[in-house]
Amino acid sequence: MTSPKSARTRERRELILQSAANLMAERGYPSVSMTQIGAAAGIVGSAVYRHFDSKSTILGTLLDRVVKTMLTGTREAVASGRTGIDLLDTMVLTQTRTAIENRSLVAVYLRDAGNLPVDDLRSLRRQQRQLIEEWVFQCEAISPYASESELRTVVQAVLALINSVCTYDNPLPADQQVASLSRMASGALRAGLG
Repeated sequence: MTSPKSARTRERRELILQSAANLMAERGYPSVSMTQIGAAAGIVGSAVYRHFDSKSTILGTLLDRVVKTMLTGTREAVASGRTGIDLLDTMVLTQTRTAIENRSLVAVYLRDAGNLPVDDLRSLRRQQRQLIEEWVFQCEAISPYASESELRTVVQAVLALINSVCTYDNPLPADQQVASLSRMASGALRAGLG
């Protein structure tokens, strides 16, 4: 059974992460201080250090979380039993939902991943490669005569299309964004696979 103190600690940690994600998405990683993160989370900046030893640790935690969420969603789509273009449509929809639901994290990922320490960035890139490889593998089933470079280009373009919506404030409701963006990304994927 979880103690009330550990539950509060977990809640505070999540609040710090959410506050940091929102601030970093709005202002950029270099422009956000631990004091600002603490204030946004309703605590003093020095209290943030009880949960995270540095701002780069917060950034690493945020980016690791979003890439793992994308990778898990893709793997679950693949395990769903769907095949062919139906599977790819499911992967697109899953990726789009993940991006919209994690808008701040994706925006921070796109803009600020280069601010990670070298080892953390290497780990993040390894997970990103796993995500891309899964997409390329599934695209090969649809377009077996395309070269790996062609498929990788298509996958990168489709993922960039999906993630691009996270870099600006979109007034559409989330469900409309998911529907519209999924339709466009699926169309781009079909066109790219010939």
